Amino acid sequence: MRYIDQSTLDEAAQAIRDGVTLSVLAGHLRCDTEYLGRLLQLPTAKPVPATQAADEFDLWSTDKLDGLL
Repeated sequence: MRYIDQSTLDEAAQAIRDGVTLSVLAGHLRCDTEYLGRLLQLPTAKPVPATQAADEFDLWSTDKLDGLL
């Protein structure tokens, strides 16, 4: 991982508030967007892999559950 000093992180946080995307900032700082997002304490969303989603129980499938009850 690349070291990024606090003043650079402060400027990056201000750039995010000004509308610059995280991917653009990561490109300028030559680091991964996920790493920069963690440093800036931004919420991240990761897609659920298809195999994991098929194995888990879906609480929101009320139509299927009505038939089981």
